[in-house]
Amino acid sequence: MLARLDAHLAAPSADATDGGPTAARPIAYFCAEFGLHESLPIYNGGLGVLAGDHLKAANDLRLPLVAVGLFYRRGYLRQRVSVRGEQVPLPVENDPRRLPVELVRDADGMPVTVRLELPGTTLTLVAWRVAVGRIPLYLLDADLPDNRTEDRAITHQLYGGDQELRLRQELVLGRGGVRLLERLGIAPSAVHLNEGHAAFAPLERVGRLVREESLTFDEAAVLVRSSTVFTTHTPVPAGHDRFPEPLLRRYFADVEAWLGLPWERFYALGQAGNDREGFNMTYLGLRLSAVHNGVSRLHGAVSQRLLRPVWPGLLESEVPVGSITNGVHLATWTGPAMSALLGARTRGVTGDDFATRAAGLEPRELWRVLSEARRRLLVRVRENLEGGFAERHDDPALLSRMLDGLDERSLLVGFARRFATYKRADLVLRDLDKVEALVGRADRPVRFLFAGKAHPNDRAGQTLLQRIVTAARSPALVGKVFFLEDYDMDLARALVQGVDVWLNNPVRLEEASGTSGMKVAANGGLNVSIRDGWWDEACDGTHGWAIGNGATGAGREAEDGLDAAALHRVLADEVVPLFFDRDADGLPRGWLDRVRRSLQAIPPVFDARRMVAQYRDEAYAGLAKASHALAADGYAAAVDAATRQGRVRRAFPSVRIEGVDVGSPTDGRVTTTATVSLGALLPEDVAVELVARDSGGA
Repeated sequence: MLARLDAHLAAPSADATDGGPTAARPIAYFCAEFGLHESLPIYNGGLGVLAGDHLKAANDLRLPLVAVGLFYRRGYLRQRVSVRGEQVPLPVENDPRRLPVELVRDADGMPVTVRLELPGTTLTLVAWRVAVGRIPLYLLDADLPDNRTEDRAITHQLYGGDQELRLRQELVLGRGGVRLLERLGIAPSAVHLNEGHAAFAPLERVGRLVREESLTFDEAAVLVRSSTVFTTHTPVPAGHDRFPEPLLRRYFADVEAWLGLPWERFYALGQAGNDREGFNMTYLGLRLSAVHNGVSRLHGAVSQRLLRPVWPGLLESEVPVGSITNGVHLATWTGPAMSALLGARTRGVTGDDFATRAAGLEPRELWRVLSEARRRLLVRVRENLEGGFAERHDDPALLSRMLDGLDERSLLVGFARRFATYKRADLVLRDLDKVEALVGRADRPVRFLFAGKAHPNDRAGQTLLQRIVTAARSPALVGKVFFLEDYDMDLARALVQGVDVWLNNPVRLEEASGTSGMKVAANGGLNVSIRDGWWDEACDGTHGWAIGNGATGAGREAEDGLDAAALHRVLADEVVPLFFDRDADGLPRGWLDRVRRSLQAIPPVFDARRMVAQYRDEAYAGLAKASHALAADGYAAAVDAATRQGRVRRAFPSVRIEGVDVGSPTDGRVTTTATVSLGALLPEDVAVELVARDSGGA
């Protein structure tokens, strides 16, 4: 085992030979959180776990990549619930001496420090290094004696505090992260911004070129833009970070000196169209990047509509936001028994294992593996319940009734994720009579397992959580509906490896992708989901179930009612009967057929290796080549490009369409002639497009 690890770590990166990323010029990946393992609790949920899986897959592919984040001394939050179902946040203390991190030091053994100017002070930062295989993750830390007390708290808590603290964290991540890489002698060939939290990174890169290479802002922006990819995970306007102008003025009072822009032009980088509510970090990220993507096909289309104000002259279909659908690191999330069943006994399971072996799995062996995983999960559920009851000195009789309901014959239905209201954790509980009918049959036991945390400032999310805890303690549902406390990556693995069915029922078009259902599919669980995010492109009716028909526009209350009714119909009429339909050998043959189709179809596609390879081929490689070409010969190409862009921008208002002649249709063709005055522009400066519609407006 150690020999294999040593050989893996010693293997060189797969350097590109055509100007793409190399070990000397790697990709730099910025994200506000990273979920690598429960032993390093610096993550909240999906964004961080996705980032962790991205690094693991990059390591598997030997992609030259470094990552930058923040070291949160107080993490996100530990969770307990009171007897009334109220979420009780518990303190977290991340002591680096007890974590898999090491302080980054220079050649003399001294801590590498980075300094960042803030109003009234200079902030000092150190960095901790986490080895994700051969991929280094650098975590910036402000909790140093040299800093003021209020400044030491900047990196204490993930997503904590007020708007100003969020701004300060994002300055540390973006501007501080770029300075750290420079201190370490790392010159990225391209930069990946995973969400708008990191959008100050390209701004810092532009500023450094302005100050150190004597480029203008526009010349520097050409180079930085051409080497940056921006990934958005947010399908609704409220999800994008915004900062009010007075706050931003305090922190960027010197912007003209270090960036070479007057205030009005700088502030306009964070605004678009009629959207004037503060400085939007997503807009900044989009304007300083060349590749932009959502995280599922549907989310890409939603983002084209949402982000169109940045490109007001384009049709919605022309808005340059594509999609690279998320994936999960299969070796992390697939249980050992399932991995072994697929032939991956001495290595991490891959998408190829699922694609080539799943269809031929013997039903009895497959059912044995699924049943063992279900039993292990129920053991974990028991431990979670007993621990929570003991800590709050809860009613032992109630605990006994709960534990009595942990029946190994049960169909286990799981729902675990962040308790944001749009995810509608309580959708299945909207009709308690139907829930009681589902879980009430002794010959067909069904159990619902819920887990998740609500943000400490999200009162609506906490109310939603309380509603579920209250239902789980009610006389009618005790021992049949369960809430598991303190959801983390360890509990997540147990759930995705042990449940039979995974629920995902957000308000449609409000879930960018989701990844938990992908993890369940890699373990033989089946998805029951709204056609949103990744499931919209995955669902084919043969290996899971869709809730409803995907229609929207009826209004939130009406959609909730329709979706709740559709969910109960699917569970009662299709899912439960299929699970309990057994042959003479006690095997649910129809269920296992669907499981095999799911194993064969979903993991090979929704695999983090595929995702990272797609970023490599569609973004990283081209951006690295472009940045190299633009920086050559003293940035000559960048200067030329900025000059041309400025000339076109200034001259374009003088372009006039002086006449259009539309001929009569002939053999289904229409010849159109347009006379255009280009003014000061050259023919090679422009492209001509014809937009036509029929008399009916189509």
